[in-house]
Amino acid sequence: MTLERTSIRGVVETVFYSGPTFSAGRLRTADGAVVKFAGKVFVRASDPVRLEGHWVDHPKYGRQFDAEFMGHDLEMNPDGLANFLANHPDVKGIGPAKARSIADHFGLGFDAAIRTRPDTVAAVAKAPIENILDLQKIWIANSDFNTAMAYLAAFGLTHHQVTTLVGKFGSQVVSILERDPYVLMREISGFGFKRVDKIARKMGTPKDLPSRIRAGLHCCVLAALDDGDCWIEYEDLLDRANTLLVMDTLDSREVIEGHLDALVAEGVLFSQPFERLVVADPEIHRMETELAAILTTACQRGPHAVAEMDQLLDAEGGELNPEQRDAVRNALAFSISLMTGGAGSGKTYAVSTITSIGERLELKVVLAAPTGKAAKRLEEVVGHEASTIHRLLGFNGHTYSSDALNPIETDILVVDEVSMVDVPLAWRLFQALDLKRTAVVLVGDHNQLPPVGPGNLLRDLVRSRAIPTTLLTKIIRQAGVLKENSTAILSGEVRPTSEEQNATRRPWYVIDRFTDRDDVRRMLLLLFDEVLRERLTYDLIRDVQVLTPTHKGPLGTVELNIELQRLLQKKLFGFDVPDVEPGRRPRFYTGDKVIQTKNDYELGVMNGAMGVVLGAETDGGLTINFDGMPVEIGKDSDAVGNLQLAYATSIHKVQGSEFPCAIVIAHKSHSFMHHRNLLYTAVTRAKESVIILGDRWGIDNCAAKRQVDRRNTFLSFLLNQDTRS
Repeated sequence: MTLERTSIRGVVETVFYSGPTFSAGRLRTADGAVVKFAGKVFVRASDPVRLEGHWVDHPKYGRQFDAEFMGHDLEMNPDGLANFLANHPDVKGIGPAKARSIADHFGLGFDAAIRTRPDTVAAVAKAPIENILDLQKIWIANSDFNTAMAYLAAFGLTHHQVTTLVGKFGSQVVSILERDPYVLMREISGFGFKRVDKIARKMGTPKDLPSRIRAGLHCCVLAALDDGDCWIEYEDLLDRANTLLVMDTLDSREVIEGHLDALVAEGVLFSQPFERLVVADPEIHRMETELAAILTTACQRGPHAVAEMDQLLDAEGGELNPEQRDAVRNALAFSISLMTGGAGSGKTYAVSTITSIGERLELKVVLAAPTGKAAKRLEEVVGHEASTIHRLLGFNGHTYSSDALNPIETDILVVDEVSMVDVPLAWRLFQALDLKRTAVVLVGDHNQLPPVGPGNLLRDLVRSRAIPTTLLTKIIRQAGVLKENSTAILSGEVRPTSEEQNATRRPWYVIDRFTDRDDVRRMLLLLFDEVLRERLTYDLIRDVQVLTPTHKGPLGTVELNIELQRLLQKKLFGFDVPDVEPGRRPRFYTGDKVIQTKNDYELGVMNGAMGVVLGAETDGGLTINFDGMPVEIGKDSDAVGNLQLAYATSIHKVQGSEFPCAIVIAHKSHSFMHHRNLLYTAVTRAKESVIILGDRWGIDNCAAKRQVDRRNTFLSFLLNQDTRS
């Protein structure tokens, strides 16, 4: 293999696979040779292209061209130009005859003609000037794209990302990025500071460039939000930015502080002393401040409080224990109330009672949860229609139909799985409620993991007791072994495999003898190959979910999904999955289990939704069944990039979901991530059986390690401040 950089030109003759971030096919060069190519480009059949990269000897596909970037070949001979004009999908009104006339007349002078004399091109082609002006726009756009692609190749941008930038900045894109490459952070999703900075530094961008320092500060604030914090201490922010920017000067911290103060003065960042001087995104601070003001009205008499509450409780909730009765009473007595408790503490029965009492009083009751899975589960156990919070708010991907001027029409709103609700979603929900009409009941389990997004609403409320709160502490009699054993983890105890057996299954399995990570993986594959279906009668795709703390490593989601895909495609469908090259995403095949990683409102598929691939086309198009809804994703769509294999997922990703069987990986190699709330959240995803798989030390350490998920939130200040005053 030679790594010498070179380029090849020709027409794409065959496309084996084409997607926004990777394509493979055959190219016919000007001298008639046919070469195979593959790389991070986006191609279409019949496109004249120039590929830049190097030749490689692939162990499976032989000699081929590894394309690093692609440009449209606009330096074409007459035959190539005629082919381009006649076959380019965006060129309208130019058929083969007109294309040949243009190519024969202008030849290599076509570029100058179409740019400066479009009327002469129209005359030669005998075509309407409107068609030629459209052609002019396409030609210039392709030329701008080529210029941008050549410059942006170093950034590793995909075809779609370059197209986005060229569409926004036009021919100025290169000069804009030369002046300030950190614009990429604002314009391209997924481009963080470190990625852009690495390229910018290679290009000679000075370390003290003001936009670089500001971008670094903003990166540190965004990193805090990604960690779930709503603010960062002022001095801590300076330290983090100083470490990130590596400015190599004695006064670097002072220089950074000057820019930080300027960002605060301009309102780009917010800073205020609470118990200490903190810095935050202004929007997050505003949301938490407004939330605190709303929540402090919770103790007001509820809009549907009734005198005969005890009689209603006796009639509709005869089996409620005293804690549950208190929660139901609060739900109607106060404007906002909270009920929280662990697995098996009776939250669902209390919610069912609230619903039945509301209906008895002829009140409209609405149930909601943060995710589709959680809403569906709530609907099934309560027997009352439920929706996601986003759907309740009428969110279409861009705007909300419900807000302060158009509030949600309901008398009682029950929001389940509040531990998953972050600050922006909570703020948006309360903005869309008329608390003079609607009583809000928040329900959750404060023992579970906090939300993926910023904030810690449920725990802030439990700690402050700022709203009427009922803590359900008693495990109800009907809870069963699975929930009893799950709750025992909160006391640091992992009980052994249960004796209780329902037909062929037990509710609780602990397999803890594997100290080597490879042995854990082999045991997991053995379970799928010989046990889960054959002995426990589970559907391997729909019933079983592997949960692990991390994405990386031999026991992370990435490697486990590749192994499980290979095993299950062979076992269930007789298909041999080709090897996945290092660093490449695995392809999807018919029958694969996948998960959506971002909200896609155009497709109507939300973050965390799981589906099964119904059809996988060779060109990259997919048809996926998401909970009975078939969704088609085109080969050119970026939506494919929002999908991942889902045989194994992170524990965070499946909060609010339940599966008949959950296999939880708990191994000492993950000890840096372990704590009992993580393990508790994982095992409570199981509806019938849980299998804890790992080593004894890793499992015990996970249950023993108490980690208080104290996030930096303004609510922790504001609610406690209000309760103290």
